[in-house]
Amino acid sequence: MACYFQSTLAEFLGTPDNELLSRLTLAYAADGFAEMRTDLALTWWNDLESLRSALHEVCNARPGAKHWHILLEFTIPRKLRRLDVVLLDGERIVLLECKTGAFTAGAMRQVEEYALLLHYFHKPSDRKRIVPIVVSRAYVDEAAAVRQAESYRHQELGFEALPSYWIAPTQICTWGTLPRLLIQLPDPLSARVDGAAWNDGAYHPTPTIIDAALALRTGLKIREIALSEAADHDIDVVTAEIQRIVETAERESQHVICFLTGVPGSGKTLVGLSLAHLSESRTDAIHFMSGNGPLVAVLQEVFRRQAMRDGVPASRALVQAQTLIENVHVFAKNYTEKDPDRAPSNHVIIFDEAQRAWNLTQNLNKFKRNYSEPEMLLKIMQRHRDWACVIALVGGGQEINSGEAGLEEWGKALSQSEVAWKVHASPEVIEGGTSTAGHRLFGSEVHSSGVTTSDLLHLNTSNRSLRADKLAAWVNHVLKGEQAEAAEMRIAERFPLFLTRDLDIARHKLREQSLGLSRFGLVGSSGASRLRAEGLEPNSTFHADYPWHHWYLAPREDVRSSYRCEVFATEFEIQGLELDWVGLCWGGDFIWSEGQWVCRDLRHGLASRWGLVNGSERREFRRNAYRVLLTRARQGMVIYVPRGDAADPTRDPGEMERTAGFLLRCGVRAL
Repeated sequence: MACYFQSTLAEFLGTPDNELLSRLTLAYAADGFAEMRTDLALTWWNDLESLRSALHEVCNARPGAKHWHILLEFTIPRKLRRLDVVLLDGERIVLLECKTGAFTAGAMRQVEEYALLLHYFHKPSDRKRIVPIVVSRAYVDEAAAVRQAESYRHQELGFEALPSYWIAPTQICTWGTLPRLLIQLPDPLSARVDGAAWNDGAYHPTPTIIDAALALRTGLKIREIALSEAADHDIDVVTAEIQRIVETAERESQHVICFLTGVPGSGKTLVGLSLAHLSESRTDAIHFMSGNGPLVAVLQEVFRRQAMRDGVPASRALVQAQTLIENVHVFAKNYTEKDPDRAPSNHVIIFDEAQRAWNLTQNLNKFKRNYSEPEMLLKIMQRHRDWACVIALVGGGQEINSGEAGLEEWGKALSQSEVAWKVHASPEVIEGGTSTAGHRLFGSEVHSSGVTTSDLLHLNTSNRSLRADKLAAWVNHVLKGEQAEAAEMRIAERFPLFLTRDLDIARHKLREQSLGLSRFGLVGSSGASRLRAEGLEPNSTFHADYPWHHWYLAPREDVRSSYRCEVFATEFEIQGLELDWVGLCWGGDFIWSEGQWVCRDLRHGLASRWGLVNGSERREFRRNAYRVLLTRARQGMVIYVPRGDAADPTRDPGEMERTAGFLLRCGVRAL
């Protein structure tokens, strides 16, 4: 049972208060709490008395309400959060968040967050109206509360893909005015309610990478925090398969490299973090590494804060955080400059976004190392004479910078290695496919030690975009210029995709649709130089120095946070991370012209102008930058295409109009 008590309203009203309190107390103890807090027992007693009085009044006015079901202290699975009261009338789910003090905006966000979790992840709540209500014991200026609720968000009618279509605006009341709110609810079309089935319904969460990292840090297992209905196999099965490969390598003294592929948002990074945390208690820990600076900085800050909340001193908390996730360049420096001959302290490393490892030219230019990063990492790990394992997480079509080696560089390094590395890989790594953007590990070469392929090493379902597991496929069609195929997917019927020509409207829509604790912010291409004319700073030095951990983690009140929509994250700052709602600011660096996408760079001279990007590789990087930006949203996206300025040749209104028109024809909805 997910709740502490469940019955019809008639049964609830007929149960004495002391019996209800006893059942709640026993359920609380069964939930693992050693002792009952006195203040909690008193709160329950007072709330039960007020709730009983309110529901008596409702049943007297609406006799059919006695058939509603009530659930007390419903535990949201895997979230360690409990809803005070849930009422089921056959058509709606009414959530009551009971507060002893005055109403606060925090209480509103809390009950909206509960509503969102049920809407997205709780199967019996799918396509059901959810009515969140904050009940306060203190006096509530109801007129002011209603105005605040309406200014905070209004319900979007007619568009079922939006959560706000199903989740009503939060209402605020006292116990005395609660009956009037419940009595005014429309009569349900069906009075049939199965409270037990709702209580025991399947729950399939898809957490953000930040939420998942925190959950893993606090001891939850991968299956407890992420489970997908749509995937061919769950990521806990994938994690177990890779763990088996690691254990076999150790047992049979092998050098093994394992390639895990997946579409954007399918959970590759989550698998890697899970493996690293599973091995925390082992002497030979698995180290998670990434060359993605913002991802490393954000997750290290998450782990540091969690450690400090657990009572770890600040200096030691930082060391712990840096141990849980490392920057691959720091790892490389340690074992190529400081300890050039010593084997690493760990036998297993996880390399996130392995296709972005640097080639020889980039590694030589940056660090004067005359070898590629794949070759370097293999040489470092094969210093272990007994066994070693490299887990390479590969996301296709996400190479976004010059010098990124791609999958083939790993194949070249393996073929030239003095050690016979055994390869475990998804079929797409060997044969090429969507998740590798057509790249293959070995090309026409044959790896001497052979390759073991497994379908388990490919994650084909995006879990980032809630209710839109086909978003990555739609993005592929758009970026290939395949308008008919993109439109045929009717993606906006499942996932909210809007387009506006006004940045203030984009910001308003993001704030309006962000329920509960949902995080929103602006993103844009690093090549979108003329976004400066829209008040957004594209300068790379500015972006390099910005405190991105605050952008991702700070609350709404902090001017450094993404919520302010004042600073946009580029593909370099957003890759590997995500937001609930994304405002994508389209730039003049990637425009639709004469039936194709045109990649451009801003060039300066006597007059600033756009010039065509030279080289197929650089054009692919630009296309991939927009692939990253278009696949970062979990709940919805607003695309802002500037109107341009006829007096400014770098902001041609016709170019932007044609770009906006193409996106609309691909299925994006106009605001």
